[in-house]
This record gives sequence, C-alpha cells and structure tokens, in this order.
Amino acid sequence: MSASKYPKRADRSQRGPGLTLGLLLAAAAVCLCLLLIPSLGKGAPAAANTPGPAARASQSPQVAAETTPAAETTPAAVETTQAAAETPQATPEATPAATPAVAAFDFSKPVPQSEPVEMDYFSDALFIGDSRTDGLKIYSTIKGATFYCYKGLNIFDMSKRKVVEMNGTTYTVTEALAKGPQYKKIYISLGINELGYPGTDSFRNAFKTFLEQVKAAQPNAVIYLQNLVPVNPTICAQKKQPSYVNNQRVADFNGVFPQLAQECQVALLDMKTALSDANGILPAEATVDGVHYTRAWYQKWQEYLMCHVVTPEAYFAARSGT
Repeated sequence: MSASKYPKRADRSQRGPGLTLGLLLAAAAVCLCLLLIPSLGKGAPAAANTPGPAARASQSPQVAAETTPAAETTPAAVETTQAAAETPQATPEATPAATPAVAAFDFSKPVPQSEPVEMDYFSDALFIGDSRTDGLKIYSTIKGATFYCYKGLNIFDMSKRKVVEMNGTTYTVTEALAKGPQYKKIYISLGINELGYPGTDSFRNAFKTFLEQVKAAQPNAVIYLQNLVPVNPTICAQKKQPSYVNNQRVADFNGVFPQLAQECQVALLDMKTALSDANGILPAEATVDGVHYTRAWYQKWQEYLMCHVVTPEAYFAARSGT
C-alpha cells in the first residue's frame, strides 16, 4: 500500500521530551489543586467572615474597656476603707497640761489635820525627848520606831549627855544622829525640864543649834517640833513639883516654838491644843503627877500624831523654796 492512501501519523520521534515533560507538569499541577481545594474550602469562610480594618475599628471595645479591671473588693478591704473613711483627720495633739506643783507646807502654821496613817508609818521614825517621850514609848501602841529619850533630858544635853546606846557603845543624841541610821521622820519633844532656866533666849539659841544639827545629820527626814503641853497646877502642888513648873513658864516657852519652826523650817505640832482641856490645862484625869500622862493620854498623843502628817513632797518643796 502506498503511503498516499493512509493519513500520516505524527511522528513520535519528532515530539521530543519537552512535550512529555509539559504534560507531566500539568498533571502534577492538577493533582496539587485537587489536594489543596479541601483545605482552601475550610479556611475560606474564616477569611470571608473576618471584618475589614474599618469594621474591626467599629466593633473593637474602647481602650478604657481593655484596661486591667480593678481587683475584686474583699471584706478586709471594705473594712479598711470604712475605717479610713471614719477615722477623723489627724490633728496636732494638745500638749498635756503640766502636773500641778505640790503645795508647799507653810512653816508659819502648825501641821493641819490629815487622814490617819497606818501603824507602819512609824517604822522609819525617830523620837527624841525626855521622860514624857519615854512614857510614849512605854504606854502607846507605836511599833517599829526608835527612841532617843531619857528621864530629865533637856536641850542643853544634846551634845553632852550620853544617853543613846548603839552596838554596845553609848553616845550623845547628836553623835547618835550622825553615826546611826537615817530616818524619814524625826519627832522632838523637849522643854519641860528647861522651865527653870531664866528667860527664853538660852533655850531658843540652844534649840536652834540642835535643829540645824539634826537637819545636817538627817537630811532626808521630815522634822516635827512639838510644843509643850501645859501642866495641871492643882496636882503639881499636891505632888510638890518645883515652883518653876507652871503654866506661865510653859506659855513663855511655847512662844519660842513658832519662831524656831519658821527659822529652821521644821513642822510644828500643836500638842498644847491637842492634849489640853477647855481651860487650857492638862486635865486632872489625864495625869498622875500634874506633868506626866496616863496611859489613855499617851495613846491620845499617838492618835494626834497619826492624823497630823506632812508629806515629804510638801515638806521639801517648802524647804527648797519652790
């Protein structure tokens, strides 16, 4: 058969490798599209629904809404807030008022009546005196006190007569004051044995010297100076007391005690008024010899001392002049 009767077929050898490679690439692209289409289908709606920049701007919350919300209020926080709201504004604290100064004792007047003290008040007290003070030691109920007293003792004996025994040695009163213990209260009762001395000047001078010695030797003591209790003249005459033991002399000496109290700054106790009757004398029932007391009167003396007390604060405030 001749070649003219049949159509010419494409000569494969002339197509070459380029045509085959193109077909393969096209086929690979089609397969790739088929693989990607499901994935694109799923992602497309999200992209389609995502608003544009303008839409996002209109739909986005305001910046203030995006700030971190305040911490949740707790009960403790509420209480703190309420306490802060109720707390008044701080104001400068007022300066406390100064503590009132202690009223200084008035040495120009006798010790006024005060509240009674307890018996232990006398535990650091010293009594200096004659036989009347010795009777107080024996017949009162004072406990714990020390007594420098002796029968017939007078103001002129303070630095001369050895009547105080301490640690096996006997001393004068002034020596004992310097060598012995320190006391908080010192009661002095002298004068009845001095009534026979002429005038009052020597008595006054000797007493002033002694008071200054007491103050120097016992600087922390409240010193009480006791004036003289009058005698009972009727009983004195019956018991044959010396003629100079009379109430005129007692009155003269009692005029000296207020002067001594002011000049030496010691507390004056008005025993004259405390132990006398309405007539200004020692009652007959209060004495055994016109001068010394009965037990009941010694105890009355004690009671007076217990309710006529000067505080150390008032006493030393007056002494210092404040």
